[in-house]
Amino acid sequence: MAPARWLPPVFVLMAGGGLTGACRDPGLTTGSGGGSGAGGSAGAQGVGGTTEPETALIGAPLVFAPARGALGVSAVVGRGLAADLVASIREEGTDTWSTDTVPTHPADDVAEWRFTDLAEGTRYEYRVVANDAGEPTALYQGTGTTARPPGEPFEFVILSDTHIPPREVLPGDVSIEDYAEDILLSLADPIRNEEADFLINLGDTLDFHLFGFNDPPPDGSYTRQGYLNYRRCMKDSIGHAVHFPVVGNWDGENGYYTADQIAYSREQRMRYVPAPDDQGFPEGGSPNQDYYALTWGDALLVVLNVMSYTEVPLLLDYPMGVPEDWTLGPEQLAWLETTLADSSARWKFLFIHHAVGGAAGDYANTIYGRGGGLAANVGEQAYVHDLMVTHGVQTFFYGHDHVFTDMVVDGVHYSLPGSAGAPWKFLGVETGYTDYFTDSGYARVEVSPDSVSVQYVSYYGYVLQSYVLE
Repeated sequence: MAPARWLPPVFVLMAGGGLTGACRDPGLTTGSGGGSGAGGSAGAQGVGGTTEPETALIGAPLVFAPARGALGVSAVVGRGLAADLVASIREEGTDTWSTDTVPTHPADDVAEWRFTDLAEGTRYEYRVVANDAGEPTALYQGTGTTARPPGEPFEFVILSDTHIPPREVLPGDVSIEDYAEDILLSLADPIRNEEADFLINLGDTLDFHLFGFNDPPPDGSYTRQGYLNYRRCMKDSIGHAVHFPVVGNWDGENGYYTADQIAYSREQRMRYVPAPDDQGFPEGGSPNQDYYALTWGDALLVVLNVMSYTEVPLLLDYPMGVPEDWTLGPEQLAWLETTLADSSARWKFLFIHHAVGGAAGDYANTIYGRGGGLAANVGEQAYVHDLMVTHGVQTFFYGHDHVFTDMVVDGVHYSLPGSAGAPWKFLGVETGYTDYFTDSGYARVEVSPDSVSVQYVSYYGYVLQSYVLE
């Protein structure tokens, strides 16, 4: 197929409405002006001179899954104190909320809750409430679904390469300062409307081009700003579906950075986009939440980190080293082998920023890790590919190349679900691909015990390409 022609987006941004369903209970005042996606309002006075609540959130709370039978909620306060927040939870469709729970504080502006001992495969409602001058004020009400047991169908969404820059954002901020923000703000509503169980971002969540090409941010404050801006741009989508992150090469954790540089960006990721660690799900992973696995329904989901364990700077603008230098590191690779061998799941998917090797349209892009399935037999990716074939992995989902494409190698799909923010659309001369689409967008994946449907959804709303596994 010929690549789709890129067109600039037509985007109309409207301020959010009221807090949906947050004030059904007596005794709660609704925070006005910001809507559930905006996370409060920016000024001290509301419409008609009404006083705004003392406490307001930046963006929606982010839902995460720390373990089986558990849901996490992370809220960031842009005005007021995180210590003044409480949260409660109930099964969707029921009337009784749990007792208000006080949060932990991974950072001064973060309130985080972990609700445990929940039923599997169940959708829950949660609400976040502030104690404003002694009066409880509802800030947000959202939903999240616990990991499903085998036999239950579900849907999830994959997005990649959002490339959101760091900048200071305030409660209720709906401004747009660059292309990536524009695209992600536009895609956030259709992603929310998918009603997916969870979202996976395949990395390059952030963008630090203002500091150089793949150079680290000067300190963790910029990483924090990037993640807060990302959460803002995701709007209500992260408040109603579990979010899983993947580390990409623009996220500040590349293996050739100094230990301190990696640590301060890793710390911000774990504070603002938490993920499973080595203790949560039975499949385990890394204590740094940078690689992990879990079983959801009939699918094994394995998230890998190709960036932090490759210590050679394999850069596009200054090619050095060889594509065989890409590595997961011995510990992650051994864990991957064990995780795949031990799983009896019907479906098995890997999620990574790019292949553990490269084979692209030219040498520089090959070094840089482009090429997807073209690199199936290059370096450590050849070993990973053999593991996938041996243990029945159906799809290797990856990002990095900013286009939609799919190729099948030895029965394994190498699936690239476009980009959800990046302005750069790499062509065949760079990637080596012959069939691809340059639209922005995301992937919709529907999983049942008997089949899997993967659909590439364009920014413009139509399906570009799809395939079915049976």
